[in-house]
Amino acid sequence: TPEVMKEAIEWARSRDMHTIVDEIYALSSFDGQFESILRTLNNELGDNVHHIWALSKDFGASGFRMGTLYTQNEKLLRSLANLNIFSGVSHPMQMMIAEIFLDDNWVYDFLHQAREKIRYSYELCTRMLDEMVIPFFPAKAGIFVYADFSSLLPEPTAEGEAKFASLLLDAARIIMTPGAAQHDQKPGMFRICYCFVSPELLMMAMQRLDNIIVKIRTHRIHWDNLTPESMSDIIA
Repeated sequence: TPEVMKEAIEWARSRDMHTIVDEIYALSSFDGQFESILRTLNNELGDNVHHIWALSKDFGASGFRMGTLYTQNEKLLRSLANLNIFSGVSHPMQMMIAEIFLDDNWVYDFLHQAREKIRYSYELCTRMLDEMVIPFFPAKAGIFVYADFSSLLPEPTAEGEAKFASLLLDAARIIMTPGAAQHDQKPGMFRICYCFVSPELLMMAMQRLDNIIVKIRTHRIHWDNLTPESMSDIIA
């Protein structure tokens, strides 16, 4: 929220620290309540608040390799100007993006449709997580849900988390990013990317996930017997 951002920036400033605000999912907020730090601070960033954004998420254009830095720190701007020669965006790419952004109607329509599709996939994913009784952190933007599968692990360790991840991949062809890859200290936390595939494939994956959870919970199969062969009906 704007209040939380203000408090974080005031905390950093009181300790002579800089704040980098990454709004890479700014235009992928589907609850309609996002406020940029530029508005929150009334564009008074000073020398110690810096705003970054890129095309990769909101426009699904990670291959374009184009991002922006907005700062009012003149020393930082001069320093980056010297380095930018090694990572500058090509002229043809700049021209193409300029043409896209000049078409306001297309941009607004694209972002509206993108947000509606993100919302649909998010609601599909979270509705099924609720049905599975899997806790998760609600999201308001972006393309991920962070969910807690710790109750399903064979043991509450990093090894148990890895074993569960392997079972999902081998038995159901499902890939979720384990918490260990994100330095989470609690085993069993997984990040689900619900926008990587179509809603139809997402539904299929969530149904397979549900089938695995049912087998683990209700049939109480010993983990040593949980193999792709014993769960061949998951993807049948």
